[in-house]
Amino acid sequence: MRLTLKESERALSMQELNEFQEKFNVELPTAFRQFYLKHNGGDLSESSSENDFLLGGFTPIKYGQAPIETVYRDLTDDFPSLKQMIPFAYDHGGNSFLLSVKEADFGNIYLYLMDEEDLAFVCESFEEFLAELTGQ
Repeated sequence: MRLTLKESERALSMQELNEFQEKFNVELPTAFRQFYLKHNGGDLSESSSENDFLLGGFTPIKYGQAPIETVYRDLTDDFPSLKQMIPFAYDHGGNSFLLSVKEADFGNIYLYLMDEEDLAFVCESFEEFLAELTGQ
């Protein structure tokens, strides 16, 4: 299945992406950077909406009503243990998919289950996440 997103936000420049990385004091994984330069967030289209993750869409960087920066601030204000975990996507239940930028598990993807206040391991990389999402 091909990943099709609709309602993506304004495209990011390299400078904007670099500023985002500086905010988190990290060089993000290559696949993550490439994805966000191509798609700055967006909802899954009908053709992509059936997926094992129940993914609703990707959270944009910098632009839109609830960019990653805002979601991150809100999450870490309520749950300080989620610092250094970038909320890049969401499911239909309002849970956040997180990219770890912690040294111990850098690049791992987690799902933060809001109701249970629990962090569930999803996979070891953004590339693996995209591959599982698209069935490749």
